[in-house]
Amino acid sequence: MKTNAIIGVICLIVGGVVGGISGARLERRSNAERTAAAVEQETARAERLEAENGELHERVDRIQIHLRLGRIALEADRQDYGAAGERAARFFDDVARMVQETQVGGQDRAALEHVLAARDELIAGLATAQPAAAQKLKQLYLELFTLGVASN
Repeated sequence: MKTNAIIGVICLIVGGVVGGISGARLERRSNAERTAAAVEQETARAERLEAENGELHERVDRIQIHLRLGRIALEADRQDYGAAGERAARFFDDVARMVQETQVGGQDRAALEHVLAARDELIAGLATAQPAAAQKLKQLYLELFTLGVASN
């Protein structure tokens, strides 16, 4: 009887140890699965935020392009053709670089290419102080606004 009791106690102890080890393994696995799920969620969130950040940078670039064109048009309208011409040269270089180096697409690309198409005519008009250049700049400014380049 004493032997049976000892064997029973040993079986209980072994069962408790085995059960504890199994429980610890399950808990570790559960923690690892929760950690993996949390990492996956945070990675997806980081990717979404990174994409949103890129979109916001592109939007700011488009708005700045639009504002710069407005300033050039204002200078030309005030008959400050020299300042307008200098700014226009840098402006068109930056627009061309923006179209080439970024992922500008669709309607925005078409609008910026439309602006670039007027480059030579506008630069020449500003260099010779032609009032028609000021009108063309204002027209381009309004076209970009109506196409939504600055308001997306």
